[in-house]
Amino acid sequence: MPLRLCSYNLEWFDNLFDHRNQMLTDTKSVTRLEAVAGVIKQIDADLTGIVEAPGTTASTGKSTVACLESFAAHHGLRQSKAMIGFTSRGRQEIAVLYDPARVSVDHDPGGKTSSTKNPPFNKPFEFDSDEDGVREIYAHYRPPLEARVTRLDTGASFHLAVVHAKSKGIFSKNDLIHYQREEMRNRRKLFAECSHIRLRIDDWLDDARSVVIMGDINDGPGMDAVEFRFARSAVETVMGHVFNPEKIVKSWGGKPKWGNFGFEPSSARFTDRFTEDPVNVLIDHVLVSLDLKVAGADPHLVWNPYQLDAATPHKKMLRAASDHFPVTLDLA
Repeated sequence: MPLRLCSYNLEWFDNLFDHRNQMLTDTKSVTRLEAVAGVIKQIDADLTGIVEAPGTTASTGKSTVACLESFAAHHGLRQSKAMIGFTSRGRQEIAVLYDPARVSVDHDPGGKTSSTKNPPFNKPFEFDSDEDGVREIYAHYRPPLEARVTRLDTGASFHLAVVHAKSKGIFSKNDLIHYQREEMRNRRKLFAECSHIRLRIDDWLDDARSVVIMGDINDGPGMDAVEFRFARSAVETVMGHVFNPEKIVKSWGGKPKWGNFGFEPSSARFTDRFTEDPVNVLIDHVLVSLDLKVAGADPHLVWNPYQLDAATPHKKMLRAASDHFPVTLDLA
């Protein structure tokens, strides 16, 4: 039986729960909670990597796991168990929501505590982001969630990382000079984070482990104008290098097409800061090592109701649930 994986950015899901881990009951919140539950039921993934999950806060007792599991129980979801890894420094967390009858999931962080280049994801790391021979110090604001996932039907396992990488967006008001400086700074941090993630992928592959990377990498295929200045792409840094093709983690969606409104398929949309035009982007991904086999003629789907026929009947629900659309991959 195929195993369906899903990557889903749930746009400030934290705002729908109070500090007691209870769902809010106002009409607007209930409508959105029901939409999210409806999408999860419709997609019917065995494991979903959730970006922008409810926060975990020691001072108030708020718990990501408690919020997600109460949400699942209330809506009768078979994906009834949740897990997080290292907590973030903010209100949003990275989590997995899964069906315990299909998989077991264990937090399994990697990295070397003594290393400055490849420590665990909750520790600062060094990376030369501007290639001047001097390594800068970076830290993941939201440490990627690492887990060992074991299928209960076959006993096979893979190592999973769910990622929410640095946004390229600039949300403060500033002049063009400061805009460009902030843009370059954001890209350097994004490249540093993705390079650190790639080191973990290499560790897993060197240990002959199967690998799945999913989440909001905040970057799409190819290079935009800023990335051309660096001569690299963030998501392609994660995917791997053409000179080591056996270590590439693959997108089974293939290369998307560029059209009048951006990429197709696309998992999100943003408004261009200068032209104010909407642009479709593919920044949510599910990437897998080459040893993992997929199932079906269309194993990879981006549930954009404007681009995918299977999602069109659920447009209202998908739009109400989040500003991102989920991405799924079916493993054989």
